[in-house]
Amino acid sequence: MDLNDITTFLHAAARSVGAEVTSPWFYLQLGLILAGAGIAFAAGAAIRSRLDMTSLAMGWPTPLRLFMRVLVGSASTAVFAVEMTLARVVMLTSTWPSRSYLLSVAANLAFAWLIIRLVTSVIRNTFIVRLVSLSAWLVAALSILGQLEPTIDALDSVSIVLGGLRLTPLLLIKLGVLLVVALWLSNIASNFVESRITRSGDLTPSIQVLLVKMIRLALMIFAVAVVMSAVGINLSALAIFSGAAASASASACRRSSPISSAASFCWRINR
Repeated sequence: MDLNDITTFLHAAARSVGAEVTSPWFYLQLGLILAGAGIAFAAGAAIRSRLDMTSLAMGWPTPLRLFMRVLVGSASTAVFAVEMTLARVVMLTSTWPSRSYLLSVAANLAFAWLIIRLVTSVIRNTFIVRLVSLSAWLVAALSILGQLEPTIDALDSVSIVLGGLRLTPLLLIKLGVLLVVALWLSNIASNFVESRITRSGDLTPSIQVLLVKMIRLALMIFAVAVVMSAVGINLSALAIFSGAAASASASACRRSSPISSAASFCWRINR
C-alpha cells in the first residue's frame, strides 16, 4: 500500500461518510442510538441497585460468581444491544436495510463487547482483562465495519528489514499482545508449581527457592520462544545478531590495553 492507495482510500471513506451524513435516515438512527443509550444507562443503574450480588451468589463457585458479577455490571450494554436489535428489526420491516445500517453496527458492537467481557470474566488480572478486552473489541469492530483486512494490509505494508528479520507494525502488535498473555500464563503456572514445591517437606528452603527460580526462568524462556515462533520470528536471526554483538565486543576488547580495567572486564565477559 503506497501513498496513492492511502489517499484513494481516504477519499472513498470521506465520500461514504458524506453521503451517509446528508441522508435524513442518518439523524433518525443517531437519535434512536442516543435515546437507547440513555434508557440502557438508566436500566443498568436500576438493575445494579436492586440486585445484591453478595447475597445472591453466596455459595456459588468462584467462576460463576465472577461471571454473574460481570453480567450485572454489563447490564447497560446488554439492554442497549437488545434495544438496537429491536429497532433494527422494526426498521427492516418498514424500509430498506441500508437505512438502518448504523443500528446494526451499534447492536453488533454492543453484543461483541458484552461477549468479550463475559469471556474475560474468568481472568482475575485487571491489566490483562483490559488489554484482552480492548484488543478483541477493536478487532471485532474492524471486522463489523469491514475494515479488518485493509487495516491488516496497511500495518503489514510498512516494514524494516534487519538481517533476516522483517519488522512491521502488525508483527510488533502481535508480539506485544501475545507476550503479555504468554507471560501471564507462565506466571500462573509458576505460582502453581511454587505452591506444590513449598508444600514438600523433603526439600530444604534453599533448594525450594532455587527450584522455584529455575522453573520461573524456564517457563519465561519457553513462553517467549513459543510466542516468537507463533508470530513467525526466526530465532536463528536473533542468534546472528547475538553473535555479531559478541564479535564486536571481543574486537573492542582486543583493541583495549590489557592492563586497563575495561579490558579486564571485557576479558571476563568473553570468557
